[in-house]
Amino acid sequence: MAGLLGVLTLTLNDKEVETSQETSVEDAAVGEEYRDNLEIAFEGVRVVLAQKKKKPDRLILDGSIAGKARPGRMLAIMGPSGSGKSTLLSAIAGTIKRNKKLSVVGKRFVNNEVLAEDSGIPAAFISQEPNFFPHMTVKETLDFRVDLKLGSKLGKSARDDVVANLLDLMGLKNSVNTMVGDAKVRGISGGEKKRLSIACEMISSPSVIFMDEPTSGLDSYQASQLVQYLRKLAESGKTVVTVIHQPSQQIFSMFDDLLLLSEGRLMFYGEIEKVRSYFAGIGYKCASDIGTAEHILDCISRTTEDQEKSDKRLDHLANEAQKLTQTISFGSCSSVEDKPLRFAPNNQGRRIVGPIKQFRLLFNRAFASEARGKTTMIIKIVQQVSLATIFGGIYRLGRNQESVMDRFGLIALLGTVVTNIGLATTVRSFPKEKTIVSSEMASGMYRTLPYLLSKAIAELPLLGAYNALFSSIIYPLAGLQEGKFGNFLALTTMHAFASNSLGLLLGAVSPDSDTALALLPPVICLNVIFDGRNISVENTPFFLRWIPRVGLIRWFFEGVAVNEFTGLTFDISGPRRGVLVKTGFDALESFGIAKRSLSEVFTAQTRIITGCWILSFVGLSLSRDKFMKMSLPKGGC
Repeated sequence: MAGLLGVLTLTLNDKEVETSQETSVEDAAVGEEYRDNLEIAFEGVRVVLAQKKKKPDRLILDGSIAGKARPGRMLAIMGPSGSGKSTLLSAIAGTIKRNKKLSVVGKRFVNNEVLAEDSGIPAAFISQEPNFFPHMTVKETLDFRVDLKLGSKLGKSARDDVVANLLDLMGLKNSVNTMVGDAKVRGISGGEKKRLSIACEMISSPSVIFMDEPTSGLDSYQASQLVQYLRKLAESGKTVVTVIHQPSQQIFSMFDDLLLLSEGRLMFYGEIEKVRSYFAGIGYKCASDIGTAEHILDCISRTTEDQEKSDKRLDHLANEAQKLTQTISFGSCSSVEDKPLRFAPNNQGRRIVGPIKQFRLLFNRAFASEARGKTTMIIKIVQQVSLATIFGGIYRLGRNQESVMDRFGLIALLGTVVTNIGLATTVRSFPKEKTIVSSEMASGMYRTLPYLLSKAIAELPLLGAYNALFSSIIYPLAGLQEGKFGNFLALTTMHAFASNSLGLLLGAVSPDSDTALALLPPVICLNVIFDGRNISVENTPFFLRWIPRVGLIRWFFEGVAVNEFTGLTFDISGPRRGVLVKTGFDALESFGIAKRSLSEVFTAQTRIITGCWILSFVGLSLSRDKFMKMSLPKGGC
């Protein structure tokens, strides 16, 4: 199986495939010597989180952290919970999310040369919880990424070979046509999902692989299998750096090098095979019946029984670790005086395929995801049928005076319901999808515009179908004017599209689902208040008079009212409520919309949709992942 990786790497190199993170941002491109056999070293890594006033700053990593990750070897970063393992991994990889309260200082070296402060590392970074589109199969997920990353470099048959090699290499051949799944959609196992995430990153054949707790949440068998695959990658010449949490002795022994952390301090750095004798040499001998991994974690963990004893033990281990690393050379700073080594920042990747192909691939994925959500489709169909039946069963519109206000009431309620459905559906789902999309865009797979257009357009067919079902049921049941169903359907569909686009905007500007859901009630409330019936323009506060111009419910209400009342005459012989209304024109005049045309309404709805898409594009562009730079120490390298 290890030989397959060689075939894959050879195939990619023969075609001169460039990875998105291996592109230099300087005029002089990084040479071929940095494409393979990368040694990553780091020294003096210090991360501090500023606290509020009167509180001391929180020291996450104390600046004593140093180590090396070498080609063909696996470096394990271990320590008790809260020791700073994941922070160290992200700091080395250059993937700590930008935070004004954070300070990241230290030195990183690639093949003995110091890296620039804002430089990325040509590496794959695999997070603790890999995220994929749940309704895509394993093969489709890989095909999608291979087409985007290698589409302009390899032909179809060569790309198929790459996918086949990756599936074989990662042991996923038996799950090729299985959906990836998530918490709600049944799919592949946790171990297979972790291996799929590795396969996705191996498409570009990166020299370095960073993984954050890959075995967390897996049973012992799956964890052992996963680390065996990582072992094979290391044996093929890759540099593998992994945060590992409480490994079994079997998994622990698969690693070559070890870095121990406790409370943000370095406790040990060296070869795995020497750690047991090292701890014995400084007074912490391990009993023969206890595994090395268990013993060293006990040694570097704080105990609650005796704080003073724990402090003394941890201080001793930290001091010994400092002595150990002082004898190791991690890199040369001579290049700082000249020009530090610089790779592309992690959020500035190169796109391999053009925007048209990006759109096509993204559209196919988005439409497939929508069409395969059978449970969601059934729920939405039941929702549309039940709501239409409820409205149609309650409202029986005739031509008497009472039906005038009933018509207006029904139209306003329909506008509110369609707005609620369109907004809530998108707001709940899009922020979760944005998490996946942000990481894909950060890796340079595609741009914001092709993604946004593909998503927005892919949702329109099913959205139109649901709305057609709703309209075709309620229109005859409620007794709306005959011969005008086409305009009613068009107005309702455009209103649903506009509501969906506004939900997309809320999701795009919100950092998470909770924020998006918090924005939902006030947005709906404003649309209801300014729906054209509840407050006049004259009584609207001056600084809020722009809202009716973009009010979803307002334009729907006016459009459907004009469509429904135009041409109607009412019976004036029976009882009435309020002013006598003889014709539909009289009814429209009472709301000041008798001169409103349907073309004006359609134009306004189109502008709202377009405006929401444009603002969503801006929101997504501004919310893309940005990473902290690792500043060199003030005294210089």
